[in-house]
Amino acid sequence: MNYACEFVTPERTVRGVLIAGEELIFEERDVQPEYIVCPSFFNAHTHLGDSVAKDPPFGGIDIVAPNGYKFRMLERFKDECTEAMAESIDLAFKSGCTGVMDFREGGVEGIEMLKKADKRGICVGLSRPSSLEEAEKLVDISDGFGISSVRDVGKAFAEELREIAAKKGKIFAIHAGEVDSQDVDDALALEPDILVHMNMATAEQLRRAMDEGIPIVSCVRSNAFFNVLNPKNYEILASYDRWLVGTDNVMLATPSILDELSFASYVLKNDEALFRAATRKPFSRTGVVVFHKKLNLARVRNPLASIVRRACMADIEAVLAGSLNFE
Repeated sequence: MNYACEFVTPERTVRGVLIAGEELIFEERDVQPEYIVCPSFFNAHTHLGDSVAKDPPFGGIDIVAPNGYKFRMLERFKDECTEAMAESIDLAFKSGCTGVMDFREGGVEGIEMLKKADKRGICVGLSRPSSLEEAEKLVDISDGFGISSVRDVGKAFAEELREIAAKKGKIFAIHAGEVDSQDVDDALALEPDILVHMNMATAEQLRRAMDEGIPIVSCVRSNAFFNVLNPKNYEILASYDRWLVGTDNVMLATPSILDELSFASYVLKNDEALFRAATRKPFSRTGVVVFHKKLNLARVRNPLASIVRRACMADIEAVLAGSLNFE
């Protein structure tokens, strides 16, 4: 299949033809574009199991805390969890993601359910051990550990999990700075591979994490739900070359990066920074998203801004995984 298109990258927008065969090839040509094409997206933070408990009553962070509403619902609807996760993975892919990083609760059983649900093979599954014995099993069958705040699991246990992940060369990710800055220093001391949130970190803590080159994931809709939006921190992160975006709990927000970008664009007002954050793929396959220039995307004058602010699943013609060659 050939697509006469405008190809949008963070650096420039060029006209040409995308040739989608056994490999993806873009040839720069003077064409009348019928499509807009951009690099595929990476959803850097999800809790896919929450797909069984969509749209809870508005409330505080205790909704997703250990033993809170979320975990009661996960236990109650455990039999539906695999199918629900598969639905959310399919939605994430169809909205342009060729990679999804999931913080998988439920120990060994939770990781096994994720693998069964991930029929497209696009998920990076980070497990959440409840003991050192379980951690030794999980580190071999998952892509690493994705743990809650140090205040939830305890500093000593977090340090032990970090050591286990490091020995096996697996990812160690942790939530920090979501509701306040009190857990950030302990999280930074662990030298994590990924920090999730950091919206309420101090500017000094944020700069320290950036100086250390730690990827940081923002989940703006989730922050809004919990009343912890902090545009000042997003503005700092906008210039960071390891800033990523995620959609967080499926119970709160769709696993669509397009939905996340649209909302975030009205908070940050920096289309290019959000586009870069969404298309960085440090842990996932490459690919492209093909949007048709009809209806919603007809007559757009700034394709990059339109992808960030306006594009939706209905605009997508195809999501194509694979490396791209420019000619």
